[in-house]
Amino acid sequence: MARPVRIDPRVEPFLRHARVARMATTGADGVPHVVPVCPVLDRGRVYVATEGRSRKVRNLEADPRVAVVFDDYVEDWNALRQVMLRGYARLIRRGLRWNELRELFNAKFQQYPEMAPIGHGDVIVEIAPEEVITSGF
Repeated sequence: MARPVRIDPRVEPFLRHARVARMATTGADGVPHVVPVCPVLDRGRVYVATEGRSRKVRNLEADPRVAVVFDDYVEDWNALRQVMLRGYARLIRRGLRWNELRELFNAKFQQYPEMAPIGHGDVIVEIAPEEVITSGF
């Protein structure tokens, strides 16, 4: 694993305010799995909450490499913006940091507490970017 890189400060607000991104993982069988996720950015890392036995979690247990794409599509293609982060994931299953992150998810996505509460048994995925590729910034 390479050392995590710092996200460009010009890109941080875009990531911080994103309501959805696409996350790609690969399982032990080598089959890619791409799903939309609701991300939170904190301290230069991207976080995603998921059910504890989801395919994302099983894939990351087998292979912690991950890619996340954030994009802002507009009809004026000169104004398109996109960011791809590639790096490694760490699974957070409990503890003080898990609790802190759950509160960040609840603050950003007010639907979480009532519609999809993050509870014991759920996992928060921490993505440390080792490569950040941007366009339109």
